[in-house]
Amino acid sequence: MPAPFDWINIPNKGYSMAKYPVTNAQFAKFTEAGGYHTERWWTKGGWQQKQKDSWKEPCFWQDSTFNSDTQPVVGVSWYGAVAFCLWLSDITGEKIMLPTEDQWQYAAQGDDGRVYPWGNDWDGSRCHNSVGDNNPDRTSSVILYESKGASPFGVVDMAGHVWEWCLTDYDTQTNNFSLSANRRTLRGGSWVETDSDAFRCDYQIGYDPPFAYPYSGFRIVRTENK
Repeated sequence: MPAPFDWINIPNKGYSMAKYPVTNAQFAKFTEAGGYHTERWWTKGGWQQKQKDSWKEPCFWQDSTFNSDTQPVVGVSWYGAVAFCLWLSDITGEKIMLPTEDQWQYAAQGDDGRVYPWGNDWDGSRCHNSVGDNNPDRTSSVILYESKGASPFGVVDMAGHVWEWCLTDYDTQTNNFSLSANRRTLRGGSWVETDSDAFRCDYQIGYDPPFAYPYSGFRIVRTENK
């Protein structure tokens, strides 16, 4: 994967979390491989939605506000994020998918029940957000807050920057990517949020799987082969 990329092992949990959200340069490998034209990398429902809406790339893919190499990819539906994971699993032989809610929250929070990835007190300088006097007009490089707001395990941007798709069905709490769902869960808050509660480790929202806006993205998880 193009830099910056790294796996962070989450001790004794059987999985590793991507250190950063997936970037434009990384997602470009999927599009260049024919990701939006190869049915086997999509769920049945995802392929049908892709055909219906004529997706050929993420929304905002051509928008210079959001498309530098190290910015997080935005405008990717849940279906598109799963397709990326299935493609990457296919070419690497590894078990790669969106994190479940439980995986995501533990990687953000650790064992001590902290409120935010860095601790219990809100600090707007530690993540990309629009709380108070902060007023960004776009995403930034995924490495910008690496030394300020990482989780206890060193996972970056788990508060702020982009809402991150999780595997979990928001309504049923199941984690089967092949089943249809009215809403899938997103975690982490985004650069447009003005309420600090949105950046809590335990905060969740749910959106339709086709949802694709400039404040949503995703990261990936690798589970141990058993």
